[in-house]
Amino acid sequence: MNYLIALSVPILWGTSYAVIGLYLTDIPAPWLALLRALPAGLLLLMLRPRRFSLPFTSMVLISLGNIALFFPLLMTAIYLLPGSVAGTLGATFPLVMMLFNWLIYKVKPNPRKLLCALVGLVGVTLLLNPEANVNYWGVLAAFGAISVMSITSIWMKRLVINDILNVSAWQLIIGGTLMLPFVYWHSGPLPVPGADTWVGLAWLIILNTAYGYWAWVRSLKLLGTETMGIFSLLNPLVAVLLGVFLVGEHLDTKQLYAITLIFAALLLSSAGAKQTSVNLWRLLRGERKSKI
Repeated sequence: MNYLIALSVPILWGTSYAVIGLYLTDIPAPWLALLRALPAGLLLLMLRPRRFSLPFTSMVLISLGNIALFFPLLMTAIYLLPGSVAGTLGATFPLVMMLFNWLIYKVKPNPRKLLCALVGLVGVTLLLNPEANVNYWGVLAAFGAISVMSITSIWMKRLVINDILNVSAWQLIIGGTLMLPFVYWHSGPLPVPGADTWVGLAWLIILNTAYGYWAWVRSLKLLGTETMGIFSLLNPLVAVLLGVFLVGEHLDTKQLYAITLIFAALLLSSAGAKQTSVNLWRLLRGERKSKI
């Protein structure tokens, strides 16, 4: 169950490109970042109303990194870049996370995890095949988003978090509140959402963010940053597959090979060579027990 919850996070986050492209193009990127965070945090807090369980400084810092900085940068990248380019840049996330873990905490990358990250990056690059003409502000925003989330995730792994739901709720609330003055200054009043817009907002707020961030914090604590970094390779894979099923795009032979590489990286990262097939079989049979 722990692995299923962890895998659900990049799968849900991989739907962001399609949902925003289909339903949310009329909302400015800063407002969309705020609407994704604040309502989701309030929704989680309603499930268990409590004051935040971490020290105030720690709570503000993870809210700043994971939400107030990450969301606007991510939304900017999605608006300025084709999905293929954004997906390829997103595939560098496990490598960036390993790099910062090494530079900040002197933790050398696990050779197997590093190999899996490189294999996955090759797979995603073949899968997406980004165009040469890109918006460099979008590229900068994408790398900024990857960097702040990598640093914050590494730090969160080292915090003592006893109430995952509480921390997930308050980081979304505090992060959304920190964004509010900038969003209003940059974009003015919120445009009135249309009927189709509410469909996209409901998906983005409830599943993509409220559930997604609870599952992300939980999985970071249980499985670690390297494993979650590798699992993030599913994000661009889902984005491409949604393009096939929703937009009518087609996968060629090279892209099918790329999908095989990505899944190989995911499987090899989750266990040693002798245990990979055993763990996968147990996962499919539902034999893994949740620790929480």
